[in-house]
Amino acid sequence: MVGLVAVDLDGTLLDGKGRVSQANRRAVERLRGAGWMVVPSSGRSWRESRRTLVDLGHDGLAITAGGSALNDAMSGATLDRIVIESDLVHELTESLLAEGLVAHLLHDHHVCAHDYVFVGTGPLDPATIWWLEQHAVPVKRVNTLPESAQSGHQHILRVGAIDRADRLEPVCRAMRAHFGNRAVMQSWSAVTAEQAVGSVTHLLEIYAPTTDKWTMVERVCDTHSIPRDCVVAIGDGLNDLRMVREAALGIAMANADPSVLALADHVAPHHAEDGFATAVEQLLKGELVRSTTKVPE
Repeated sequence: MVGLVAVDLDGTLLDGKGRVSQANRRAVERLRGAGWMVVPSSGRSWRESRRTLVDLGHDGLAITAGGSALNDAMSGATLDRIVIESDLVHELTESLLAEGLVAHLLHDHHVCAHDYVFVGTGPLDPATIWWLEQHAVPVKRVNTLPESAQSGHQHILRVGAIDRADRLEPVCRAMRAHFGNRAVMQSWSAVTAEQAVGSVTHLLEIYAPTTDKWTMVERVCDTHSIPRDCVVAIGDGLNDLRMVREAALGIAMANADPSVLALADHVAPHHAEDGFATAVEQLLKGELVRSTTKVPE
């Protein structure tokens, strides 16, 4: 095995309509043929990633839910995970409800009947409704925190919410100040029916401490005896930031968040212009090298 390529989905491998282009599909096949382990690494849950994984014919590993889960790509079996402690799930959910938000509790689907339990009495955002319909995600709605606890809080991968950016960003700042290093959280652009990147609709995503895609990449490397200097990471969003920085070769898409661009060794063309395929061609030709001038996080 030559090494491992961790590749983000939305804004990276997928085009603006959430599809894998022929050029990008061929690029994945070329990487496999050249001896690379390709590991799709997404903020999506496994079920939300399933259509893409099938489209790629990917029968290996998939890092999902922002690095909180490692799944067998085809069966969806959870091979590794990082869950949020039950007491912290309770506190986080209370905080979101106090802000008048609907709390999105993402469960480990491998052991739970529902992927999401939505807690709260408010309406779901239209982007959420569209997303759930697109991916046939099983969900449960409850009004109160005690009702959500009946579904179990011991298998929660992520706590979150969705609303306008101007609504969620101050909530995220306040919760960061309150919870400190007990959790990691970010507010950033959501994928909607109209936009793959840059939407005014934002996600607030909260994970257990140390949870991110790079942490799970490292676990895969340890299991498969892959040296860290044989890891390539390709992404665009805030949840790709650490893996782009830490990988031996970190590649950002031209459409990436400025903080990701600043940490990258190389910038690939826009995700809507088959930038992933271009980067893979350069990688296989040996044209990409690690930068010595990265900006610290």
